[in-house]
Amino acid sequence: MKDEIQIKSVLEHWELGNPCIEEQLHKDSPRPVYKIKTDSGRFILKGFPEKTPETTVQSNMKAHLFLGNEKGLAPRIYPLKEGGYYILDQGFRFYLMEFIEGRQMEETPEDEYRLGRAVKELHALQGYSQRSPEDPSKKRFYAWFRDRAFVREFDAILDEIPDFDKLDMCFIHSDIGPHNAMIREDGKVIFIDLDDAGIGSRYLDAGWPFIMQFVDYNHETEEMKYRFDLAESFLKGYYGDTEITREEYDLLFYGAEQMHISYMQCYGEDAVDSLWKILKFGIDQKEILWRKILCAK
Repeated sequence: MKDEIQIKSVLEHWELGNPCIEEQLHKDSPRPVYKIKTDSGRFILKGFPEKTPETTVQSNMKAHLFLGNEKGLAPRIYPLKEGGYYILDQGFRFYLMEFIEGRQMEETPEDEYRLGRAVKELHALQGYSQRSPEDPSKKRFYAWFRDRAFVREFDAILDEIPDFDKLDMCFIHSDIGPHNAMIREDGKVIFIDLDDAGIGSRYLDAGWPFIMQFVDYNHETEEMKYRFDLAESFLKGYYGDTEITREEYDLLFYGAEQMHISYMQCYGEDAVDSLWKILKFGIDQKEILWRKILCAK
């Protein structure tokens, strides 16, 4: 109840009619997220710990203003009574977002096709200059896993990956998947969790799911299978009637490799070997998926 009273005091910074907490989301996250109910509808209140660099919060806010308020592809963000869009209160920087009425996207061919089309629309946007916090350079990874038996093979994979900071840049999400997208009641795809959104590599963004998501890994049995149906549907949505070239396909898969590598230290030392196996398995599916694309022509 004490937390509810504190959050209610935060909500006083916005013009809301009888706000109350409906639900706390992602309770294990260091970033508090609350679903707020008011006389005029629902909202989402999101907080960042004060120790989070303010530039990170500002980048997030700008991404919502551009993608949400201006383009309608993300939740809108709402201004404070006193101006601005976020407030430092009780050790957190809070901002208020639109609550999206609809459903979470699912890992089905139909939703992957919709998602691919939405990502293509996202990447075509113009008029934004804020860089994504996602570093497109691979250089930092050469310092990783020096004590692992697979380090030479790991470095060989890195050597093949191009310098994405020298290739196509556009507005990116950086964590694309059904877990970060919703279908609004009118059928529109809406992107959520814009923490690393901004100008970045198109190939890293579009490549993200091809190993991170489409490799289905059973944590109990360590068995893996590849969701070719999802991968093909996403590609069909993203490229439409445009034929994907081999060069484009290679860049997309190199993006998948780098994005997977970037997560290999996130889950602790005990997860590294499993993530290495997933990376290797994902790379092994590259030519199989390419043959399927060619057969579908």
